[in-house]
Amino acid sequence: MTNPVLLLIVIVLLVLLVVGHGVCVTLPRLVWAQWRTVWRTFGRAAPVPPDPRGEPAVPAYPRVTASRDLRAAWWDGLEQHERLMDDAERFLADRVGDGFRRPGRSGTGGPGCLMVFLRPAFLLTAVAVVLTATALNVLPLLFTLTLWALCRALWGLWWAVGAGVARVERALRRGRAPCPYADCGRVIERPVRLCPTCRARHRRLVPDRYGVFRRRCRCGARLPVVLRAHRLDACCPHCGKGLPAGYERARVVVLVGGSAAQRAGSHRQGLADLGVPPGTEPPLVRAAGTPVLWYDPAGDAYGSQESAAALDVLRRAHGVMLVVDDPAVHGDAVRAATRVLHVLFALPRRSRPRRLALLYSRAVRGDDTAVRARLRAAGGGHLLRALDGTGIPVRCVPAAALGGTVRWLAGTADAAGTGASMAPPLARPPVNDAFRFPRHRVPRHALLLAHLAGYLVVPLVLTLLETSALPPGSLAGLPQRYDKWRHPLADTVHQVDLAAAATPDWPKLRASYSAPGHPPSAALPGHEGYWSVQGSPRQSGWLRADFGMPLPLDEVSVDFDPDSVTSFAAPADVEAQVGARTIVLSEKRSRGEKSGPVLTKTYGYDVRVPEPVDSVRVGLSSLFDKSGREARKLRLREVNLRWSSSDALRLRPMDGGGLAVRNTTARDLAVAVRPPLLPAGWRATPVGRPPRILRAHAAFEARWRITAPDGITGRAPVAYAVDITEDGRTVTARCLALLTAALRAEPLC
Repeated sequence: MTNPVLLLIVIVLLVLLVVGHGVCVTLPRLVWAQWRTVWRTFGRAAPVPPDPRGEPAVPAYPRVTASRDLRAAWWDGLEQHERLMDDAERFLADRVGDGFRRPGRSGTGGPGCLMVFLRPAFLLTAVAVVLTATALNVLPLLFTLTLWALCRALWGLWWAVGAGVARVERALRRGRAPCPYADCGRVIERPVRLCPTCRARHRRLVPDRYGVFRRRCRCGARLPVVLRAHRLDACCPHCGKGLPAGYERARVVVLVGGSAAQRAGSHRQGLADLGVPPGTEPPLVRAAGTPVLWYDPAGDAYGSQESAAALDVLRRAHGVMLVVDDPAVHGDAVRAATRVLHVLFALPRRSRPRRLALLYSRAVRGDDTAVRARLRAAGGGHLLRALDGTGIPVRCVPAAALGGTVRWLAGTADAAGTGASMAPPLARPPVNDAFRFPRHRVPRHALLLAHLAGYLVVPLVLTLLETSALPPGSLAGLPQRYDKWRHPLADTVHQVDLAAAATPDWPKLRASYSAPGHPPSAALPGHEGYWSVQGSPRQSGWLRADFGMPLPLDEVSVDFDPDSVTSFAAPADVEAQVGARTIVLSEKRSRGEKSGPVLTKTYGYDVRVPEPVDSVRVGLSSLFDKSGREARKLRLREVNLRWSSSDALRLRPMDGGGLAVRNTTARDLAVAVRPPLLPAGWRATPVGRPPRILRAHAAFEARWRITAPDGITGRAPVAYAVDITEDGRTVTARCLALLTAALRAEPLC
């Protein structure tokens, strides 16, 4: 049968092994795995490919990639934690199984019994280790998230500025314009810009997730987004053809007619009259310094009302020319003109063309009046009435000299002149189509430094708080709250021995008798020797310390030489004087040594003083010493006079009746200055009003007008006190000094 003591020792050792492995092995591995994951994500700066479903550009790091990196670092760290905890559990199973598996037997009774004790220890250790590792890693993560959120907010403000500039630029440049090609004609909301290096097509070159004022193409080229984006080559997003520079400022003149052949002839004639070779694509002409688009839609664009309404170019037209060869009501040209007029009437008034022209192909020459007369004679009066009813300026022209009519419809100079064709730029081959994905080293290293600072921020802040190096009002008052928690007001109170600062002038010592070479001052702290009444003719003796005024003492300590105490009775009694009233101080703590199984020889006392006293008297007497022999043998080694004072304030008496008060803490304190305690005959009148709140590390001087009695020549004691209140608790800082009649101060604290 197994020894239970040995089994208990084995269980305890295994539990210690499990706990030690979790604390010394698993916890460092968890922290290191998380740090290695962060370094792999932000330190190595892996390249960032563009989104294959979006623009051929690299997303802005604060806007898109940073959140992906943070998410990857966190989830990869969690996966590492899960793997390491599995390793720790495997370590437990292997150690227990290998240590208790018997050769030739496959049973698991031994390890199974041990697991009953080891499994709870392992689970508790695992929970503690995981929580500790999470606590160590959460603060750096929060620090990194804070930096990322700040950069994201700044990026958002930067985006708002860029979007506003882009909107103003688009409004000034008349952004929406129809495609100038006859087989397209659709309105271009935003042209596709081509990268000058790899000729990649950027469909939305606007401030967005890829950049605000500049963006990086997939080839590495930096493209302007606003202010200079119009300098890049552009193409139509619908037909993909190149667009000439300044196409968006062109004034559109639409040609309307029945058959495509009839419109084509008028279109060629108009281009020839404008000085451009017929068949030029796109039909963009710079006339009198203004781009003019002489547009003829391809095919049977006016064959039905639906096809006419589908022409986006009519909604951007500056002028419309109606070509009519047969003014009959049922003619194709009249029907086309009627459909176009219906479309124009459906538009808002500000979107309608500014001018209309009616080209009567059968009238070769003549002015507007002649053409109108001939058109009425041919039965076209209904058409003239429909045109005049639109409220738009209408001009009827013959088939000759179309160049001037086109210029009039476009609103340019009416004089004839030679125009220039506005051809799109020649298609250039890509200079470099290799992909160059950026690594974002600077922002990633910034997040890495922020993560590292998260590990160092707690020790650094604690060091700064402990050394009081931070301003008290910084970090939302954290230094003050830390100082209040670290150094509570109650811990600043300690006892001060006034006898250690005694001078020949204070306190006044008197004795009933002093042995030669053993004066009363020898019983004060810091003095060699002792006080004794050896050789006194009296049976008892006493020693009195006179303070000259009531002092709020806490206790009086009396210590005799243990060799001089021969009786088991109390060798002395302590009394205090308050005016003419004598107080027997009976509440005391004794110090002594055992000389037998029960009896104790007492050689020292700590006597509590319940109220302020003027003097203290130590009497040498014993209940069983009738002859006084034992009292004459006593040697008084030391007398201590203690009061309590707080070191939260540093008090220093000043000449002239002032008291310098300095706050030694790192927080604000509520203070109240008490009137000074003076001997009889001295008077103190306050000068000014001291502050009630003393700021951290601040100082002020409280002043009084002190008058001494006439004929005073020596020095008199004065006691200062300042009350400190915090959270309903009040402590007092005290200081003692000696004043002359000229108010020269000698601090005793």
